Amino acid sequence: MPEKYVQVDGIATFVRHVGATTLPERPPDLSQGETVVCMHCAGGNSALFTDVLERLGKAHSPLAFDFPGHARSGGLDSLGSVARMSAHALALCAKLAIERSVWLGTSLGGAVALENALRAPERTRALVLVASAVRFTVPDAFLERLRLITEGKARREFNRAEYSPSASPDVLRRGFMEDLKTDPRVVHENAQAARDFDRERDLARVTSPTLVVVGEDDADPDSAAQAELLASRIPGARKVVIPKCGHRAALEQPEALADMVLEFLGGLPR
Repeated sequence: MPEKYVQVDGIATFVRHVGATTLPERPPDLSQGETVVCMHCAGGNSALFTDVLERLGKAHSPLAFDFPGHARSGGLDSLGSVARMSAHALALCAKLAIERSVWLGTSLGGAVALENALRAPERTRALVLVASAVRFTVPDAFLERLRLITEGKARREFNRAEYSPSASPDVLRRGFMEDLKTDPRVVHENAQAARDFDRERDLARVTSPTLVVVGEDDADPDSAAQAELLASRIPGARKVVIPKCGHRAALEQPEALADMVLEFLGGLPR
């Protein structure tokens, strides 16, 4: 899959896309169908979308990128807030000459997508919010454990609860390996950013067509309630459920997720 680095506010931002590759700092060909910008979860990276990109790329122009401090992008720290992550995503798209895009975000990436739609509705074609929330519950005990991990005082453990009981060993192994690519300090900072995010009072202002996606087996107690809240409060939003899927839909059920997105994109007004 083609990949490139794009300088955004002095940070080398790693981008994956489909179609023909281009020279550094030159936008790839995004002329086919809709431009879909995929944004990963806290501590994740663009590799989680590889299978989704390939499937969407048959009819559209999807891309995914690593936020600063994650995997192959530059920077040692998280951007620290959803607002700054949104500004980075919008600046990246400006560098790539993307005027309007479909924002597809998973978990914290979905919060960034929602922020983009509120900050820049004229640059938002549609929203796909996957296992996301308008307000995250991040307990103090969870933050404290992440802090201890950053100080080497607690073990960094694989969170099996984020996956469906039916997830294959290969999916679990891949998820574990991708999680290791981002420093625990960044994950801790992202958790704080998630706790500070709250756009519930602004949901009625979202004017873009919206698809809300949740996994049937998502063990996060807030996921189902937050999906229902997003779908009921965003005007015209629709909710869909992916069977045999936990919190990591793009990794666990990429074909099902991509097919739901393809159907959604096919119904967008011209």
